[in-house]
Amino acid sequence: MIKLLKYIVTKLGEIDTSEENYVDSYTENRISKADGEQIAFSEKGGIWIKFQELAEYQFMNITVVGTKKFKTFKGCQLVFTNENSELKLLSDTREIESDNSTISSRWITQLCFDITNKNIDMIINKDADKVDLIFEKKSESFQIIKNLIS
Repeated sequence: MIKLLKYIVTKLGEIDTSEENYVDSYTENRISKADGEQIAFSEKGGIWIKFQELAEYQFMNITVVGTKKFKTFKGCQLVFTNENSELKLLSDTREIESDNSTISSRWITQLCFDITNKNIDMIINKDADKVDLIFEKKSESFQIIKNLIS
């Protein structure tokens, strides 16, 4: 029934308002101009990182562009790994929801991690090979492209 009404409206008004023809240039613009320094990549995206200090607390803001949609109220983990060790960080952000770009079929997710100075030193000096973003039952892997510099 709804398809019939959309068809009639399209023919009468000559405007196609269907969702499959909607172009979300706002989300695609956010993806192409991600804030921070890119530290990791995947086939269709990457991870951008930016450090921030507020009232003597250290925060690490992460922008993730990938192929998976994440939606949770329980937060996530960011895991830096190499051959010998791993560093797990728990997100400060608990309610997380990805935004979809209909242009490139990718998802953008904004996260924040509350970290201490000790953890910042561990992250900056970490010789990680990959980064995994882990949600309840989903995960996405990225390859490190260079050492982190604050």
